[in-house]
Amino acid sequence: MRVSILIILLFYYQQLYSQHVSSWYNTENGLPQNSVKAIAKDKYGFIWLSTDNGIVGYDGSVFTIYNKLEVTNLHFENFYGNVLNDSIIIYNNNDENKILIRKRKIQSITKNTFSKTFTKEKFNFLKRISKNSPETKYSSNTKYYIKTISGRYSFYNNRIIYTDEKNGQTKVPIAAVDLSTMFLYKEALFLTDPKNRKTYRIYKGKPTVLTKAALFNDPETKIYWQQITGQTFIINKNNIYLLEGYKNDDLQLKFLITYKNFGNQFFNSILYDKDFKRLYLGSVTKGLNIVQLTQFFTAQKKIHFVDEVSSSSLPFNKNTIIDPYGYEVNKYGLVKNHHFGINDKHFMFYDNSGNILYKNDDSVVKRYKSSQYTTSHTIHFPGLHGFFKSENQFAVSTTDLTNSYLHLFENQELKTINATFKFTGLVNSFLQYNNDELLIGCSDGLYLVGLKKKITAQVAKGINVKNIIKTSDGQIWITTNKDGFFLFRDKKLFKMPLDQNLYLNSAHYILGDSHGYYWISSNNGLFRVAKKQLLKYSENNKTPVFYYRFTKNDGLLTAEFNGGSMPEAYSLKNGEFVFPSMEGFVFFDPENIKAYYPDKKRIYVERVRINDSDITYFSKDLILENNYKHADIFIDIPYYSNSYNLRVEAKIEGQNVDWHQIEIKNERKYTISNLNHGNYILQLRVQISPDGSYEYRTVKIKIKPLFYQTTAFKLIVTILLLFIFIAIIYTRTKFLQIRNRLLKKRVSSIKIALKESAQHLEAVKNDMQKESEYQKKLIEAISHDISTPVKFIAMMSQKLIDVHEVDLQKEYFDSIHQSSEELYNFTIHLKEYSDLFGTYDVYEKDEYPINEILITKQKLFNEISKSQNSRIEIIEKSSIYCQFNKSILSCIVHNLVDNAVKNTSDGIINIIVEDNQEKITLKIADTGKGMSQEQLTYYNGLYQMSMNDDIIKFRNYGLGLHMVIYLVKKMYADISFYENYPGGTTVEVNIYKNKMNGKTNFNS
Repeated sequence: MRVSILIILLFYYQQLYSQHVSSWYNTENGLPQNSVKAIAKDKYGFIWLSTDNGIVGYDGSVFTIYNKLEVTNLHFENFYGNVLNDSIIIYNNNDENKILIRKRKIQSITKNTFSKTFTKEKFNFLKRISKNSPETKYSSNTKYYIKTISGRYSFYNNRIIYTDEKNGQTKVPIAAVDLSTMFLYKEALFLTDPKNRKTYRIYKGKPTVLTKAALFNDPETKIYWQQITGQTFIINKNNIYLLEGYKNDDLQLKFLITYKNFGNQFFNSILYDKDFKRLYLGSVTKGLNIVQLTQFFTAQKKIHFVDEVSSSSLPFNKNTIIDPYGYEVNKYGLVKNHHFGINDKHFMFYDNSGNILYKNDDSVVKRYKSSQYTTSHTIHFPGLHGFFKSENQFAVSTTDLTNSYLHLFENQELKTINATFKFTGLVNSFLQYNNDELLIGCSDGLYLVGLKKKITAQVAKGINVKNIIKTSDGQIWITTNKDGFFLFRDKKLFKMPLDQNLYLNSAHYILGDSHGYYWISSNNGLFRVAKKQLLKYSENNKTPVFYYRFTKNDGLLTAEFNGGSMPEAYSLKNGEFVFPSMEGFVFFDPENIKAYYPDKKRIYVERVRINDSDITYFSKDLILENNYKHADIFIDIPYYSNSYNLRVEAKIEGQNVDWHQIEIKNERKYTISNLNHGNYILQLRVQISPDGSYEYRTVKIKIKPLFYQTTAFKLIVTILLLFIFIAIIYTRTKFLQIRNRLLKKRVSSIKIALKESAQHLEAVKNDMQKESEYQKKLIEAISHDISTPVKFIAMMSQKLIDVHEVDLQKEYFDSIHQSSEELYNFTIHLKEYSDLFGTYDVYEKDEYPINEILITKQKLFNEISKSQNSRIEIIEKSSIYCQFNKSILSCIVHNLVDNAVKNTSDGIINIIVEDNQEKITLKIADTGKGMSQEQLTYYNGLYQMSMNDDIIKFRNYGLGLHMVIYLVKKMYADISFYENYPGGTTVEVNIYKNKMNGKTNFNS
């Protein structure tokens, strides 16, 4: 009895889960190699595959291949380790290398002492078993063992040895062990004996025999077991079952799917992901087959030459429907053909008596319930387009190819027309809005018709109305061919938002379930949306609306649903919804359909690919060089449902105000590019629930600056620019200062030049005055100097006239001759006199003897002195030379001797020259009448006066000595006058050999 019940239950489960959609993956679409050796799922939800060309990670969207590993070969085998401990181990061929998968990363174990899956024990190999499948081969020369938490089971020569630390080795009393039937469930080892229909359970070395016949010990059963996943699969006649538990000495199975020709695919590994209801099948030759188990059921008739395109239908029994062809189907397929014939698929109704009405060309066919729908009646309507029922109102639409007409009938017999309304567009749908008004959907708009006043008002134009639907909650919805769908409330239309890909532009039909969701069919998927979100949007169109889309990835045979029929979708008494599609009628229980959202704890942002290079990992901060072109930041989410429903949004603080939805294609990534250097914060959020809750992740991004973009460089440049600016200002200031100084100097120079010009002019004026004075003084000097000789010659001439003695006359003639000759010689040098007062050159280039001047002057005045009984004597101790201006010195001597001759009678005039190291002293000493004390004081005082004093005026005491004093000062010499002893006057002139000798410059 229990076996019969089990078979019935298994049949039920088989029917329940037999529909599935599968996808193959191989080297052409993601895998590096077609041999999938093992499949495991880590604690983070990611799938891992072992192949003969590396290890593959899978997140539901992309296969990530790891074959650039530091290993000797890429032929990997089975998975070992512990998923809960985040430790998945895999070895390559011959255990040459060991790989650890931890924290979603692959690490090579480089230690030479790592444990292996096999060892050599005496003359036999000891090899570890972690997986069992029909493809596994066991050698008679190898010892095998299984490790459990409590101990170890060893198999050799049909014996089983259990070993633990407490009791040591224990022989398990079971003979004839077939390892291909072995599997481990938790800590218990199971072995089946198909021949005797027994199953052995061994727990810590103690066996228990399960004698009940079951699928486990069926001779046609194949067992798949993998220790790391803890999953055991039973394959029997293409039916795949999963071991779910052990209770009351019975192994409990769950039917998954029926997979045709399963044994011909050489599947070597199996994994069932219960979270997403996916079955992963790894073939040793064909790659990976991912099977999506589904609770969507697409009923197909599977009759030759009969298409599966479905439109209108009616509920027939509790779990069956009937279409206009008369095919009765349930979710598993055809139940019965009632043979209605070939009819129009788009219109079908029950009348109030339960009769079925459907359209056939220009006629409405009525099939009677009383005859079990075997008899029918036909009502002909010329130009029939469709017919409708809403509550108790029946209507028929016709067209004359120009206009269309809606005829309202008195009752369901469709005989008596109560009213007719004319429209320009085709009438597609019909709804009784209230007792007096109807909503009419046409190809050119939506109309509201008043029954009492026969008034037609257009509510909206330009939209092609497909269906008018009143959901179970009383809301009225309008679907269109290309303009989306609307909520009709208070005689106003509220346009609803569309999905991200605008598939709902052509929404077909809307059904509401008891859990607060609307289900909307379209040409590309079945959508689920929260009722409150749409109704709230109609009040405030700023509120978000989140659609969840079901497609072939979720188990539908097609994503294209059919529309434009009446009725289009409805719910059965058993709670299942029915929607027509292009592959048959889709059945599903909305309570059992799960919408998949990411686990908020399983969202990882840790991988990046920069400029198409290899993928690398980062922790919290992502650092990019300045020369990057683009960087793909991966959002790793183990999400194995339709990526359309994976809503990931991003924004960069300071760059974006609004969230930007990332388009999920082959890879789940966010790409950044064209960001300048600096620090950025990338915010990511992932929708984790249907109400729009998000889980957030933050990535700090630092883009390094180039050397000239660094703060230090900018600071240096700023300082340098500041320095240059200051230098420019300083240089400019200095330039202006120098220029000002130059200008000042120039002005000063100009002032000086002007002053000098003025002084020069004054000097010129003075020079002119002096020149005039010089000329005057020159004449006076000449007159003075020649007056004595001339006077003497005149006197001698007078005496010559008065004397008659020949000898005396001769003497007088000689005196006149000598005086005249000397006077002649004096006049020859008058040119030198002219230069005395004008020249500033008081020195000669070459030395000359002073005695030359003295002798000349002695000869000039010698005859005159004789006439006065005086004589002139030159006293020179040695030959004395000097470089002083000869003309000046000659003039000085001339005047001093002349003055002495004039004032000396019967006396002597001594000309004395003395030389010492510092000076030459010239003395003119006479024994004449001498100067008075007043004269001595005057002339000595005159010498002490400045050259600027008007000494050149030669006042008071005559010309000669004034001129001498002037010339002495010009020679930077000094002169003194004092009494001669015993009588007369001595004039002493000291001429200093040192040209300046501390004296004041004549020009100053």
